[in-house]
Amino acid sequence: MDNATWVPKLMSLHLLEEITDGFSKHRKLGGGAYGDVYLGEHKDGVKIVVKVLKDVLDLNDEQFEKEYRNLAILEHKNVVRLVGSCNETTGEYVPYNGRMVFAEKARRMLCFEYLCNGSLETFIYDESNACNWHTRYGIIKGICKGLEYLHEKLKPDPMYHLDLKPANVLLDENMSPKIADFGVSRLFLEEKTRKTNSGLGTLGYIPPEYINEGLISIKFDIFSLGVLIIKIMAGREGYFRSAEMSPQQFVDLIHMDWMNRLQGPHAYSIQARRCIEIALSCVETDRRKRPSIGAIVSNLNQTEYLIQIFDALRNGSDHQV
Repeated sequence: MDNATWVPKLMSLHLLEEITDGFSKHRKLGGGAYGDVYLGEHKDGVKIVVKVLKDVLDLNDEQFEKEYRNLAILEHKNVVRLVGSCNETTGEYVPYNGRMVFAEKARRMLCFEYLCNGSLETFIYDESNACNWHTRYGIIKGICKGLEYLHEKLKPDPMYHLDLKPANVLLDENMSPKIADFGVSRLFLEEKTRKTNSGLGTLGYIPPEYINEGLISIKFDIFSLGVLIIKIMAGREGYFRSAEMSPQQFVDLIHMDWMNRLQGPHAYSIQARRCIEIALSCVETDRRKRPSIGAIVSNLNQTEYLIQIFDALRNGSDHQV
C-alpha cells in the first residue's frame, strides 16, 4: 500500500472484526487509557493497526468526527498516518438492576498504518543496539522533525501531542521514527498556556508546571522530548542519573561514554555532545527557558554541517597523503 492510496476512509465494523479475528487476544498489540490496539491483516496481506476507543472517553458523534478530522489532516514522514475509522452503533444485552436489558452501544475505532519494527521502547533498551550512533541520531532527528511539523508547520493551527514517550514512537522498516498515539492530542489556537484538571501524559515525561499547576503549553512536548532524547542516549535510567549531578557533569559523562563507543573524539562524538546539551535544555524547570522545536532542528542541522566540513577536511588530507 503506497502513500497515494492511503486516503483515510470509513471502514465497517464487520470488516475490522474480520481482519482482527474478532479482536482476538493473539491480535492484540497493546492498550492504554484510551483504547486497545489490534493488528488487522487484509486478505491481500496489507496490515493496519486498529485502535478500539474505550467508552470512558465519552465521545459523542460530533466529537469523534472532530478528532477524526484532526488526525486525517496529518501528513508527514515522521508522523503515523491515519488510514481509516469506524463509528457504528450496535445493540446488545447488558446487565442492569439485576436483569438483562437491550441497549445500544457505540463502537468507535481509528485505524493507522502498521510499522514493522514496533516501538522505540524496544529498540533503545536493546543492548545489542547500544553502539549504533547513526541509527540513534536518525531517530532523534526524525522525532524532532515530526514534532516541528505538529508545532510549527501544521496549518492552520498547531497540535500538541501531550504524551510523547518511547512507546508512542514507532519505527518503520528503515528504522525511521514516526510519532504515534494521539489519544490526548488536541488542536490549539496560537501559542497559549492553558489550565486543565484532566490527567495527561505519562509519569516521568510530564513537565513540572503541569504536575504543580496543571498548565499546558507548547513547551509540554519539549520537556517530554528532552526526557526521550536522554533515554535514547543514556538508557532507561538516564533521566534519573541526570538529576543526581550538575548539567555539566552529566554532559561530560554521556559525551565520554559516546566517545568510547565511537572509538575517538571525532565529529560524531561532538554531535552526540550537542544532542545531550539540547536534551538538558528541554528539561529546564522554567518552561520559558526551553527551546522551540524549530530552534532544536536548526541546532541539529548545524551539527550535520560541521560533520560535512570535518569529512571534507579529512578526505582532503587523505588525498594529499
